[in-house]
Amino acid sequence: MTPSSWTNSLRQSLVAGGILAIPFIFNYLLTLSLYHWANMRRKPGQTPPEYPAMPIIGSTFSFLWDSASFVAKATTYAGKLTCVRISLLINGIYLVSEPKAIADMWKNPNLSSPIYVYTVGLRYIFGMHEKGIEAYTADDSGPYRKPHPFSNVEPNNRIDFLTHDSLLRGLTSHAMLRIFERFQAILKRNLDTEDIGDEWIEQPDLFTFFRNNVGKAVLESLFGPSLLAINPNFTSDLWEFDEQVVNLAKRLPRFLIPNAFRVRERLLSQIQNWYNYARQHFRDSNTDQDTQWDPYWGSIMNRERQSMLLSISGQDDAAVASTDLGLIWTSVTNVVPSTMLTAFHIFSDPALLSRIRTSIFDSVSHTPTSGFSASMDKLLQKDLLQSVYAETLRLYVQSYITRCSAHECITVGDWTLPRNEVSMVSSYVAHMNTSLWNEQDGAHPVTSFWADRFILDPADPSSGPMDPSTPEATEIRSKLSTKEKHFSAKGLAGAWIPYGGGFSACPGRLLAKRIILYTCALLVSEFEVEVKDKAFEMDSSGFGLGTQKPKTKIGFRIRRRRGD
Repeated sequence: MTPSSWTNSLRQSLVAGGILAIPFIFNYLLTLSLYHWANMRRKPGQTPPEYPAMPIIGSTFSFLWDSASFVAKATTYAGKLTCVRISLLINGIYLVSEPKAIADMWKNPNLSSPIYVYTVGLRYIFGMHEKGIEAYTADDSGPYRKPHPFSNVEPNNRIDFLTHDSLLRGLTSHAMLRIFERFQAILKRNLDTEDIGDEWIEQPDLFTFFRNNVGKAVLESLFGPSLLAINPNFTSDLWEFDEQVVNLAKRLPRFLIPNAFRVRERLLSQIQNWYNYARQHFRDSNTDQDTQWDPYWGSIMNRERQSMLLSISGQDDAAVASTDLGLIWTSVTNVVPSTMLTAFHIFSDPALLSRIRTSIFDSVSHTPTSGFSASMDKLLQKDLLQSVYAETLRLYVQSYITRCSAHECITVGDWTLPRNEVSMVSSYVAHMNTSLWNEQDGAHPVTSFWADRFILDPADPSSGPMDPSTPEATEIRSKLSTKEKHFSAKGLAGAWIPYGGGFSACPGRLLAKRIILYTCALLVSEFEVEVKDKAFEMDSSGFGLGTQKPKTKIGFRIRRRRGD
């Protein structure tokens, strides 16, 4: 090919490419114009506008690989939070970010079902086969006892309601308290096996310490000792799986992430081994008649889930194992880092540690026979401890809360969400909302930890979680019935959302809070901990999937307190 013919060929290719690009460029410019038009001329009841993106692929790559910065940018217009629709390769998602709109979502019964995220999670993350998935995709009856009037799902196939009802009964009220009592005993036993004495012991990683002690206590108290006894590698496999969840969530093929598929298969196999073992050995006589807990199934919730799930069309042991993997992963891999980070902030600040110890002094005790004990009724009322807990979750929980109205359009705030479309709330965006949270004129940015952020002092107009200049904060202060400093989360229904909100808020939130507060109370009362690496980096690769985790190891040393 001569130079002139090569040049002509290149010119023709560029011209052809330019012509082909014209529709895409036009589409992008049109979307951009409509986006600005909709935001500048907003009126109540309109559908959130499409966020500008290239046709076909939309915002897929930004959403999956640059999640935090993309979501923060997409949900902001002219410096204020807004609602927007983002286009992805397969479908679209409505991102709801305004606090008023979020609060309205929690109140609306038609936006109470998380069935869409169940379906996506079970299929792509937890490996459920398609026959099992069919029951989830077919269920449009809602999570309430009374099905939606437009739904025709058979009562025995109402997997949304049946799952939610089972979790509510198993993780709240009397059942939750019995699980928590067992957690306390197991955690103390686990810490005793660490053989920590009066002299300092060097430890390589704080997170590993919490995984081994708190994580195993959560697993055993919920699912019984047999799961771990017959599967000695289950815990290590679970944390390896946790590291791979982000890759599975991106729907990457097996040849790109073979380790993710392999560890998931190991876990699913181990869970089914547990089923077989428990069925062979369980007897009614094994059950504690008060707690309904047994050493094979653990909580009665697991026995009931077996019976309930296997009666639904398309469900077998393999499908139920995927469901249980989701429950196990959710139960353990969020509360462990949340507990660790709460304890980290307490031990990293000597002044805060002293204040916490003083504040909980009347709530804890130690005897030679039973060791450490705590009055949870009192601990749950400790303002500073609650504030530290709430602030830790605000700072580190980066979840997507997903809802879908299967049958009708819904109004939230000034927006209308179409029927049968996925709506999503980012806790990260809500928790980093500088126009709502109190930063005390920049002294305590939302990106930093402030132990007293949730403490409201009637005598100090600059205190409290909400920006004092907002009308909402002023109204809350005007209705105060006490002159004492106190923990406050009033007005934060659409702003502090680590557990989601509304009817389908995380059913394990009450248990998780007790685990975090009790563990921290035990540690500060019984141990001295010195953290060496206080400036560690957090890992945001799992953005949208739960609580952040440390990116590197956190060295520390620990010893028992010497009775001071």
